[in-house]
Amino acid sequence: MKILSKTIIPILLLALTILLNSCGGDDNYNLTKPIKVKTQEIKMTEVPFQYEYPGNIEGLKKSKLSTKLMGTIDYLPFEAGAKISKGQVLVKIKSADLEAKKAQINANIQQAKAAFNNIEINLKRIKKLYAEESASKKEFEDTQMAYKIAKEKLLAAKAMEKEISDILSYSVIKAPFNGYIVNKFFDEGDITAPGHPLLIIENFDQFKVVANVPSDEIDLFNKGNDVKIYIDAISENPFKGKVIEVNPGGNSYSKQFEVQILLNKAGVADSKIKSGMYAKVILENKTKPIVAINKNLIIERGQLQGVYTLSRNNEALLRWLRLGKEMSGKVQVLSGLMEGDIVITNTDKVKDGFKVEVIK
Repeated sequence: MKILSKTIIPILLLALTILLNSCGGDDNYNLTKPIKVKTQEIKMTEVPFQYEYPGNIEGLKKSKLSTKLMGTIDYLPFEAGAKISKGQVLVKIKSADLEAKKAQINANIQQAKAAFNNIEINLKRIKKLYAEESASKKEFEDTQMAYKIAKEKLLAAKAMEKEISDILSYSVIKAPFNGYIVNKFFDEGDITAPGHPLLIIENFDQFKVVANVPSDEIDLFNKGNDVKIYIDAISENPFKGKVIEVNPGGNSYSKQFEVQILLNKAGVADSKIKSGMYAKVILENKTKPIVAINKNLIIERGQLQGVYTLSRNNEALLRWLRLGKEMSGKVQVLSGLMEGDIVITNTDKVKDGFKVEVIK
């Protein structure tokens, strides 16, 4: 048995060596030597692109009505949907504290007027006596000072009257334009809070679309741009729109900017367009920089798709991708590759982790 083992083991080792040499006869499959490959650097490609943004339809004129008063609503006879006219009284607010303060100020004004009128008469009398040398200079100067003080008190009382009148002007809220009440937040008997909206009114003679645009695409919009607007609830055909405002300040949380577009509703009955409808804003005749690769470079492993890239250590690295649309023999890369990456183009003998040598 020992003789047999000494004979068989060398034969097996010799056979294994021959087998390995036969597999490594081609330099491309010899792991001790790098495989020669050709590469291509990934660059951004400008392609025709149609940008699409969601939007909401609103009346061109829209206003939130609020008050600076804290008081009780004693007049608000309207419901949401009511038609209103410019200048029409919509809300009345009663504030007992302000009414009492106004009464006190009116009483102060009457007192200040009486004191002023009295001192004014006295000043004329003293002035005449002083001219006739029947009153002393001190009496004349004291009366002048009293007159000045009385006048200032009267002016201060009138200023307070104006102030309270300005505040009370917020107790009566009128419609700033013709339109409709679209939201109602309070009812009669409720207590108002300063700054909280009471009603929202809109005018539907003209409509606008308010769209939110990501920060990296806001520069595509300029005031006066023509866009297409689709309102699926009304028609399959697009409407025309014109950009009327691009808000230069974005939302710090969503990183989006508001764009307002005037809707051209030609050919559609007003009754069909409603505030709050969903709309799509389409920006055409634009291009977009994308990462795209030749379709024949894609490696498939079941449901996975990827490409061989060149690592920093000159090794083949299989990188999985998320792909998008196909266009003229190329495929858009949504993730997995970026500008500046190096892709191996002749992949027939390349395996993940193989050492490679780039040839031109």
